[in-house]
Amino acid sequence: MELCGRNRHIFGMAITRHLAELILTEHRFRKISGRVLLLGRQTVFMTPEEVQALVLKVGLEVRPTARIDHCTMPHGKRNGYIADASFFSLFTDAVVEACDVTDYEGAEHIFDLSRELPGHLRGAFDFIYNGSVLDNVFDPAACLRNTTRMLKPEATIFHYEGSVHWGTAYLKMSPDWFFDYYALNGFTDIQAYVCAYTDVHASPWDIYEWSAYAMDGAKAMPPGNLSPPKEQLMVTIAQNGPGTSIDRTPIQNVYRPDHTAYREAFDRVAKSARRSFFREAAAASNPEEARRTAPRRSLLKPWRKPPLSAPPGYRRLGVLGVPRAPETWL
Repeated sequence: MELCGRNRHIFGMAITRHLAELILTEHRFRKISGRVLLLGRQTVFMTPEEVQALVLKVGLEVRPTARIDHCTMPHGKRNGYIADASFFSLFTDAVVEACDVTDYEGAEHIFDLSRELPGHLRGAFDFIYNGSVLDNVFDPAACLRNTTRMLKPEATIFHYEGSVHWGTAYLKMSPDWFFDYYALNGFTDIQAYVCAYTDVHASPWDIYEWSAYAMDGAKAMPPGNLSPPKEQLMVTIAQNGPGTSIDRTPIQNVYRPDHTAYREAFDRVAKSARRSFFREAAAASNPEEARRTAPRRSLLKPWRKPPLSAPPGYRRLGVLGVPRAPETWL
């Protein structure tokens, strides 16, 4: 998908180097295997050499049987980027497929995600990657339900969507939109992260763990919000399990009459091993940059309390990536 606009905001249908690190972290926590579905062909914004170095950096081995193909989409081809299926082949033997509404980018499955789902795709996939699709469709709730229908039992879905940015999109997505849906439908784990950046490709990302409730003693409140000037995107990782449903529709936090199902999910996922694993991985990703960019006590007014590192409901985990040259779009 080639888009036009301000260069730093072009990141639909993508696996950036930061998202690649989060996918690899998920694989370290719970092996990605079986059948993988990409919602649209993905531009992986890394060369084969860069991806292999990242695989080693996070503590994985590069598979000797990996197949190195280059991206055939215009921007990826010009920059020598790796193909999406080849990216996965470096660390997993999973079969990687893609779906799309047209055959323009060579997807294996052609259908409208907002309409009736082809029967052979129901319950077919072990891992699904949504690279910023739902903010670009007119009926995202229908697409979300259909995406969930394609998961096998005990399968995982990885979402990323833009939240605060100037890029083109029908909608800006929020982590609670995903959390509330998966909580009400009984998913066994739901982890959400908000990433802040100045240039989505060139700059490092500040990564924050997001919680559906901010606790003030024994009182639970809606979470706060990160402040500009940095732009933001969100990542949600959800895993289904026995008894997971699809069609229950959530009500937003401040309007719902009963919080029971949401609070039960919040209490459950706060104890998830995935949460502590990602905390450790994010902290280890770039410790020097994390220390440099952490909020500090003012030297001019040392008697004041240091500023909070994050608003209520957020926990700053660290920094992903290092600075590099911006993308050049011709």
